[in-house]
Amino acid sequence: MHHSGESHFRYEEKVAKPGEEPPVALIMGEAGTPIKNGIRSASLCGLGRAVGICTAIFSIVSLSQDFRKFKRSAVECFTIDTELFSKDNKAVEVGVWAVPARNEVSFEFNNPNIPEDLLYKVAQCEPQIWIYARPF
Repeated sequence: MHHSGESHFRYEEKVAKPGEEPPVALIMGEAGTPIKNGIRSASLCGLGRAVGICTAIFSIVSLSQDFRKFKRSAVECFTIDTELFSKDNKAVEVGVWAVPARNEVSFEFNNPNIPEDLLYKVAQCEPQIWIYARPF
């Protein structure tokens, strides 16, 4: 998502064997106006409240296997300790939000009870980028 509010999903190259992709649901944050290659929502500049950018839902069972299988890199990853979830959980929700420093409570209002060890904050930019995980 750009500061202007324009956002895009970039597709990976075609998979050689369809059906081997990791099971994942990607959900855009707020509704916006469709444009040529994406969506235009409110600008990230001067936000008065926290805004959801994107949410993904992953199968916990496949995460560890698929991460290696698709040759992902662990550098600068948001690591989720699945031991914090009950054994019954089969999926995890991961959300990315833009959170203005002056209104962090708006994130907490929309995402109550996110444990501190499942929340990663990039605070050196404005708005801050917060990434959370929770059982789904």
